[in-house]
Amino acid sequence: MTAKTKTQRFKRLLSHGFFAPELPPCFVSNDLAKYRNFILSGIEGLPLYKNKPDFHRYISTPAWFYHPRFGKNDRRHGVPNPISHLLLSNIIANNYIDLRRLAKRSRISASSPVFDWRGGRALMRPSVDLRDDFRLDLSSRREEYAVADIRAFFHSIYTHAIPWAIYGKPWSKANRDIKHYGNLIDLLCRNAQDGQTIGLPVGPDTSRLIAEVVASAIDERLQLSIRIGTQDASRYIDDYTISAVNGESGEALLAALRLAATHFELELNSDKSAIFPTSVRQNLGWKQAVRSFIPKVGSNNTEFQRFFYEVGRICESHPDVNVERYALGNARSSIVKAGDWRQLQSALINAYRRNTSLISFLVEVLILRQTEFMDVDTKLISEFIENRVPVLAQANRTGEVIWLLFLAIRLGLVLTQKTLKPLYATENSMIALLVVFASARGLVSGPLDLSVWNGSLDSDGLRSPMWLFAYETVGRGINPAASTAFIEGDKYFKLLHLKRVRFLDIDNGYSSVAETLRLLKGENARTKQVRDDFWNDFVINLSDIGSDEDEDESDAY
Repeated sequence: MTAKTKTQRFKRLLSHGFFAPELPPCFVSNDLAKYRNFILSGIEGLPLYKNKPDFHRYISTPAWFYHPRFGKNDRRHGVPNPISHLLLSNIIANNYIDLRRLAKRSRISASSPVFDWRGGRALMRPSVDLRDDFRLDLSSRREEYAVADIRAFFHSIYTHAIPWAIYGKPWSKANRDIKHYGNLIDLLCRNAQDGQTIGLPVGPDTSRLIAEVVASAIDERLQLSIRIGTQDASRYIDDYTISAVNGESGEALLAALRLAATHFELELNSDKSAIFPTSVRQNLGWKQAVRSFIPKVGSNNTEFQRFFYEVGRICESHPDVNVERYALGNARSSIVKAGDWRQLQSALINAYRRNTSLISFLVEVLILRQTEFMDVDTKLISEFIENRVPVLAQANRTGEVIWLLFLAIRLGLVLTQKTLKPLYATENSMIALLVVFASARGLVSGPLDLSVWNGSLDSDGLRSPMWLFAYETVGRGINPAASTAFIEGDKYFKLLHLKRVRFLDIDNGYSSVAETLRLLKGENARTKQVRDDFWNDFVINLSDIGSDEDEDESDAY
């Protein structure tokens, strides 16, 4: 059996497409993937409800968190209920070939789905370089181009627009039966968000694929309206670049795009709609400049001071680009293996304070440094976390709190009541789980206040945004306040409990610099393959990338 089957796509969407990539690597879903057939069979074996499958009425709410973005407000991400994600992933896997065909209709997409069998995600994350590649080439051929994006794209998608994109709006309105898979996807997306018809959770790869199908349907209407082709326009996720084909003005191009988006109940972001002459300077060369200043492995503090200074100058020249994130990421090995660590550690924390999108990188290098050399100043890090977490909690910056709690646990730091007190009223499943896990490891000074969080320890809680805390802390036996009776009594979650499905592996990831670099090298190689394919004709022709080797199915039950 080759990996390119429905069941293996199903497995991959569960194991590598569930938790948002913006979360620490300790959140895992391998068990959910491993026992997918057992769980799905149990669900499908439930008695019908009003002559329909019982799961058609399974309504849940994702666990939400806010993650920092460079130069923008934090974005809300979601971790769907595992039952909801499993059901949706199954339908998508079964119909993936048709969905992929639909997603490739536009012929102007720079974010077309590519199934990745080796990387960290089931679907490769699109590269913004493809957008820049297209704009550079376009600037040599045309006089101007229009740019626009869709306002709050993922959060604004109308779930009924999913079957519209698949079948067409008139047909969909006349054929609402669930036997059509597009209508079932619509239902499952609504059910996974407490019955709401607006929005898809940012994070799961299922959302990425569905959003691409909708965006491609917009592209198709746009192409029919103004007769554009691969040499005239490009779309990176929801970020459009459109040039005139037959003398149309930039305003006419934007009007046509606005009309196409409106057909699917979406709006353009007027603040980001603009017309540019092709003489505008493109963001080129800064990456090469950054790499030229990366210190060698073992460099001292003087060399790193020069590095930060030069990177700062490049940041000033390109204020709209996350130069610092690229620079530090490419200097990862040199940073972890630096000669003078103490001052560099402080410089990295300072960089994060300037640019909060660096939180994941900061945590990664601190863990890797401690793993390699055991010389991280843990007293300084403890003080940093103790003072930082209450500030983040007050501002509801939950994504950063999650990363810092993960860091504290991995470094074995004791969390004080000063740090934790502002969190006890925060209804965030990942934060609550990490705090209780830290306490179970003896890393909390004093007793926990679980009064708010433990309000979710019932069947309703398993369908609420606190599902991860309710299921994982009680299932692991690290929550002293409750038995597993409410899990065992839930006809859906008891299937996970029977197989001891776990969603937290605190020691997963960042095991060594060599392993981290190996994984990054593989990701970069696959990204380059897609970029080279796109550069040939501005169309992504690749559908799958990675291994075709047989996979063991003996773990399915």
